[in-house]
Amino acid sequence: MSKTKTHIILNPASGAGKTESRSAEILRLIEHRLGDSLSLHVTQTRLEATGSAAEAIQRGCELIVAIGGDGTIQEVVNGFFVDGHLINPGCELGIINCGTGHGFAQSLGLPQSIESQVELLAYGRTRFVDVGRVRYASGDGSASDRYFVNECQFGIGGAVVERVQGNHKQLGGTFAFGLGALETLFSHKNQWMKVILDEKKMITERMTGVVIANGAYMGGGMNLAPTARLDDGTLKVLIMRDLSIVQRLWNFPRIYSGTHLRSPLFGYHEARSLAISSGESVLVEADGEILGTTPCEIEVIPSAIQVRSISLNGG
Repeated sequence: MSKTKTHIILNPASGAGKTESRSAEILRLIEHRLGDSLSLHVTQTRLEATGSAAEAIQRGCELIVAIGGDGTIQEVVNGFFVDGHLINPGCELGIINCGTGHGFAQSLGLPQSIESQVELLAYGRTRFVDVGRVRYASGDGSASDRYFVNECQFGIGGAVVERVQGNHKQLGGTFAFGLGALETLFSHKNQWMKVILDEKKMITERMTGVVIANGAYMGGGMNLAPTARLDDGTLKVLIMRDLSIVQRLWNFPRIYSGTHLRSPLFGYHEARSLAISSGESVLVEADGEILGTTPCEIEVIPSAIQVRSISLNGG
């Protein structure tokens, strides 16, 4: 049994509140595998998980377990950093995924069952994964920054998240994001954006949206960046060009299979840093959470954190 000093952060509101109904069962499973010398924080407000993670790491916890979805994981990971530096590079992240968004878990290749995820917490091996950092304009116009684990989107991606959070979260990941995306296909207005890759290549055109991908999967199973890897030190950049409603509908099923990249309507690039700006206010989201608007600067931080995500038999 693990002797690691562990702190658990549980978001009962994740999964449209379904996590709360399963919390007792999940905590029993964790206690059975990791022992009862665990600390627990149950969040009540947004961004609370960040402070809890930071405090736990500062008092010597070696494993921080996030119970929730992509938004919860993102909040917890932000607690690993202070002033742009890791508090403790040796601290590991554990995940029990049960939120609306499960893109990071899918990109990691985590098993779907809670029981198997708990097994990884107790007996799994770690892998280093990259983390993205985005600087953006917050609601009052001031500059803010946030770390993200799986993806960051501009344009239609932000509009989909806004719709899911407002109307469809209770449906669960695949249905919530699928329905939200379909509805947004009809209403979203394309916007002019300027994207600069690695301070060299500039792309300026009218776009439906831009996806900055650390992981391959997002939005309830959409394979928007098929070649993205969480540990290759780069970000994949998907540019959705000036798509009409008909073109959006035609390509919608293809974003689940990854075959949308065969179409010239999509540009696909690789970068370590980006800058995105627009004469309009373009919505930005990361890991299923609305952040703010452009202008933005994005960079990858290679091998930033260790995640327990590999079983002992290599699966």
